Amino acid sequence: MEKELEKAETHYLEKYRSLTVETPDEKINHMMNNWVKKQVDFCIVGKKGVRDNLQIAVGLLNYRQETAKKEILECLRHQFRDGHGVLTWYPYDDTRYSDQPFWIIWAVCQLIKETGDFSILDLEIEWQDGGKAAVLDHVKAAVNRLLQDKGKHGLVRIYFADWNDALNVTTDEYAESVMLSHQFCLALKELEALLKKKGDQVYAGKIAEEYRILRNSINAYAWDGAWYMRALSDVENIGSKNSEGSKIYLNAQTWAVLGDVADAEKLPKILKAVDSMEHDFGFPLNLPPYQKYSPNVGRMSGMLPGLFENGGVYCHATGFKILMDCKVGRGSKAFETLKKIMPDSDKNPSMQSGAEPYVFTNCYSTNPGYYGKSYQSWTTGTSAWCMMGVYEGILGIKRDYDGLRIDPCLPKEWEKAEVTRHFRGADYHVIIENPDHLEKGVLEIKTDGAVCDMSDKADGFVLPDFKDGKMHEVHVILRK
Repeated sequence: MEKELEKAETHYLEKYRSLTVETPDEKINHMMNNWVKKQVDFCIVGKKGVRDNLQIAVGLLNYRQETAKKEILECLRHQFRDGHGVLTWYPYDDTRYSDQPFWIIWAVCQLIKETGDFSILDLEIEWQDGGKAAVLDHVKAAVNRLLQDKGKHGLVRIYFADWNDALNVTTDEYAESVMLSHQFCLALKELEALLKKKGDQVYAGKIAEEYRILRNSINAYAWDGAWYMRALSDVENIGSKNSEGSKIYLNAQTWAVLGDVADAEKLPKILKAVDSMEHDFGFPLNLPPYQKYSPNVGRMSGMLPGLFENGGVYCHATGFKILMDCKVGRGSKAFETLKKIMPDSDKNPSMQSGAEPYVFTNCYSTNPGYYGKSYQSWTTGTSAWCMMGVYEGILGIKRDYDGLRIDPCLPKEWEKAEVTRHFRGADYHVIIENPDHLEKGVLEIKTDGAVCDMSDKADGFVLPDFKDGKMHEVHVILRK
């Protein structure tokens, strides 16, 4: 028994030691170094859905690269030749959700960034409905699916639902999803960069033009004056100031930023709108909650107000918001948001929520009868998105095609943070110092004692891609 215990300890130490963090916040250190990794591992086993597993696998790329690669390729096997994917393959459910193609494009781009191995794009992977094709052909099929799924305003149709399972526009089969259209913009930008690196300038040019067209369509038809609507419908637009019931949806704002849809004039309005949604323990998915059932909105409007997708604090979606904050340089806001949805938070302790004090949950209720109660812990994408929010957002340790990019966005109160990250056969020990208490700043970087040339590095610095099996010391200072 002692030998088996020792083997188990060694196994978990080896599995998790490739990614570690040390910040001034002990709770974040404890969660990120231990529990969140265990939770992400649990999710990848407990879920069998294209959308769910691709999100979790991209989080897994930060510390279990080979497992993440296998999971991403497995998800491609459950994509149909026409580009869409099943909702889940166990149990099997091929209800037509609209968002699986986006996650396929995004996850494959992230996989190539992590490995630097473009030969993965040539691997032959089966289709759900028979035959096989190269990974790149799977990606192109996903792009074509979303392009063919455009509605009359040029945005992508929602079908039964998009990321929000409970938003079912039953009154209009041609309704268009603003959130998914934002996401498709991000996918097009990511894929354009990949294709340029691969040397396919012709297809990259086509992708860039599709991004321009889609972005213009979103801004022409989905902007509501102070925020983006959530879905367009002939019956009634959803998430508009003129809508019956709920007026604003969180995801339509966060993904507008992540997808580079909002311009400089709209961005401050979006941030103001998002900030107005803030709750004691996170950000509700939509406000105000629906008070009565609406067939134009579907299942979510039939839930109790403040419960689940009907105005509940949806921690998974709040994870998107953390990365949005980091993208616009709001490190302190990102940190405050993370602390709100962490288990056993100050405003929603475990004695109130009922959730274990070491596990991220999917959502918290704001309904007075169930105030603060946790729903669906463990198997939730919140874990992967909060992991990405800390490592890729706040600490700014990001995979890139040329190497590991350093682009931190810290809380002002943090004077120092440290990260250890395994990347392409080498280990990087990154020390970030923030003597001037900045969120973003001009970077001074030394790698193994050598000063790095930081001229024209507004979006961070790509570290040398050593691939030598050694540990490399990286010293970063944020300056005014």
